[in-house]
Amino acid sequence: MMDFTGHMSINGKDAWTEYGAFLCELSPTEHTCMDELHKMPKMKACTTVSFRERNGEQLPDELPSPCFEAIDRTLQFCIRADSESSRQGRYNALMSALKAGWLTFQFKGMRDYKMYMSEPSAPTWYGHICHTDPYVCTFKVKFREPEPII
Repeated sequence: MMDFTGHMSINGKDAWTEYGAFLCELSPTEHTCMDELHKMPKMKACTTVSFRERNGEQLPDELPSPCFEAIDRTLQFCIRADSESSRQGRYNALMSALKAGWLTFQFKGMRDYKMYMSEPSAPTWYGHICHTDPYVCTFKVKFREPEPII
């Protein structure tokens, strides 16, 4: 099993050591989480003036500095544990942390993301198939980044 220590932290707590959690993909060809983290927000619209007696719309000769709109990012998590009760406890602890308000996510090699949870999905629970398999659950969470940066 890989060690995901240091790959993702939430409000300064390492997600792997605290919750047994990491971002996951459900197939080898998927890259949903990275796409979401690299997705660029829309630009805010420029204020325009539209005169009936002129074609198109009028803008100032010098446009104001462009700014981003808020953006939603949906991330997919996986939690691993050695027992069913440990998996449930880790899931509950992570969900409590995610609903606590402002979240600062730090991903190895990437910028920080300041977001809040807006919509969690129901988890999918995977049972213990044989003695070497862990107890696992996966779920998606939509986060809102109100002031995105590059």
